[in-house]
Amino acid sequence: MTIRILLTVALLSVSCSAGSVSADDHKLKAVKEAPKGLSAEIEKLIDPAGHQIHGEDGAIVELWLLKSLPIKADFKSGASQLYPFTPGQLLGAMRVPKGAKYSDFRGQEIEAGTYTLRYGLQPEDGNHLGTSETADFILALPAKIDTKPATIEDFYELSERSGKAAGSTHPAIFSLLDPAEAGKGSKLDEDKSADDWVLTFTAKGNAKGKATEVRIRLVVIGESEA
Repeated sequence: MTIRILLTVALLSVSCSAGSVSADDHKLKAVKEAPKGLSAEIEKLIDPAGHQIHGEDGAIVELWLLKSLPIKADFKSGASQLYPFTPGQLLGAMRVPKGAKYSDFRGQEIEAGTYTLRYGLQPEDGNHLGTSETADFILALPAKIDTKPATIEDFYELSERSGKAAGSTHPAIFSLLDPAEAGKGSKLDEDKSADDWVLTFTAKGNAKGKATEVRIRLVVIGESEA
């Protein structure tokens, strides 16, 4: 099975369950320390409580969110956007351990190292028809070139920086699924129909000064068949 991850995202504070959750040959574990390699400005925003995905040969990837994510107030999800985030906004961080074999939703290999995670929407053009059931994605950017927490508003700049995470002209992406099907708690489930592994968890957010939560469903292992 080719391994890859897609950010929901980005990115924030995570509700982690204690211990580990077994899912056949993959396990979900809690981590309590933010990754090394982030800029000081971004590191201080990261919640040290994160998620670690284990395979048969050890840790595959680790994910962290910000302590609090900016959330669009009065957001209503639809076919064009499922999550209340702003394209280009910082969601969190990701680390691929040394020796791990990991790839994104396109099957692009992601080398060992630390990355930032940002929210993005799939372009509405003919090149992306049928590549995913949703338009919401998380993009990984090398932490050494993504050092400022401000939103990257320019789509092409965001894509170009993310492409460096995969050594490609295409951004390193991870698919976000409909949060309406998230259920409760933090868990790792296998979607046998798509041969994917989906991480479900909770992000803490802030909408115009009001604390809120967002359920996230992220394909952490698997790739598009298109």
